[in-house]
Amino acid sequence: MKTYRSITTFLFIALIFLLVGNCTTDDTDEVSYDLTGSWTVLYFMDGDQKVTKTEENTWPDINNGDITTTFSEPDSDGQGIISGITVTNHFNGSFTILDQGELSIGPVATTFINEPEWTALFRIGGTHSYEIRNSRLFIYYNDNANVIVFERN
Repeated sequence: MKTYRSITTFLFIALIFLLVGNCTTDDTDEVSYDLTGSWTVLYFMDGDQKVTKTEENTWPDINNGDITTTFSEPDSDGQGIISGITVTNHFNGSFTILDQGELSIGPVATTFINEPEWTALFRIGGTHSYEIRNSRLFIYYNDNANVIVFERN
């Protein structure tokens, strides 16, 4: 009887360790709001359509066909400078973090040289909401129907 109780206790303790060992905190969906730094566009969401960079919709020989953006460290009022390249055009302007997850960008000055199709959904000016999830920056516009998704450089 004593051996049976020892085996049962051992199995119970082993089961507890197994269950606790398999319980991990998954912080990959942790949301943050520190957008300071350099970012590259990974893809756009246009409604339900995901638009990614391809050889056909961008010009890989110019800026690697990338759209890049840099956000400066905001001051105590939440204001900072935004700048970047939309494959062939430079842009710069200001941004203001209004509240956690709320972002106002603009006005934005840019050059106007012909752009590839890839940049058509890059509408960074105006008021947006944003979040950083899984190390990716999501900027929402057009009543959240459109999203620009960046990865940190």
